[in-house]
Amino acid sequence: MAEQYGDKISNRNEQLKNEYERKIQSSKVPSRIALVLLIVYVFYYFFLRPSFFSTSLFDIQELLTYCIILIIIYALLRAVAQTNINAYQEQLDWLNVEIQVGEVLASTLKALPDDYMIFNNVALNYNGELTEIDSIILSCHGIFVVDVKNYKGVLFGLESDDVWSRTKISKADKSYGGAIKNPVKQVDRKAQIVSNVLYKKGIRTDVEGYVVLPMADKVIVDSDKVFLNIIQLKQTILSKNQAVLSQDKVETIKDILMQL
Repeated sequence: MAEQYGDKISNRNEQLKNEYERKIQSSKVPSRIALVLLIVYVFYYFFLRPSFFSTSLFDIQELLTYCIILIIIYALLRAVAQTNINAYQEQLDWLNVEIQVGEVLASTLKALPDDYMIFNNVALNYNGELTEIDSIILSCHGIFVVDVKNYKGVLFGLESDDVWSRTKISKADKSYGGAIKNPVKQVDRKAQIVSNVLYKKGIRTDVEGYVVLPMADKVIVDSDKVFLNIIQLKQTILSKNQAVLSQDKVETIKDILMQL
């Protein structure tokens, strides 16, 4: 089994998850307060007022007016809250999928041979800019940067394109399109950053980048750096069976990556 370093879940994802859960709960508060006020008002009117048994028609009309106002306020607040909750829940669901995929990635790559090392959720501060990498795989056979993207639908593009097109099917069974940044260019940039960091430490070596798109229905691209599942990624890494790094250099790179 490969050695693993770093957390399976990035600190950023954990913070976002907690934030969305907090916002969902906070969104429920105003409508609940309005509901409590309505209940308290009705309870007071019928059970605590000293003059309850001498209630006039005017008093009843007043009661109904206040109740209607409170009900309207409650309904409006609940509608706004539900809109916010749905939006936050969608983001939370998306984030949970990303976390689950990250855990699957970590557990699958752990099955690599003993001479492989996996660095999960690496955060690089390079030239004043934070770069997050899902996984860096290190062995005598090379260094591989892995990015997992949870894009759904059918993706189409060229490795040289800046953006790819994406077609999705809605819940109403309607097709709609959009555009995403080319994930191959993104992972190549991350691989180059890792290479630059190592170069500054006296290590000159190539770093390869790969993209995994486990949620996509289909990917139509001209790149051998893109995979639909993690198993394909693992097979490609294992196919790199030529040693390109000495054991001493591997240990030096390991020490550098552990300090990031």
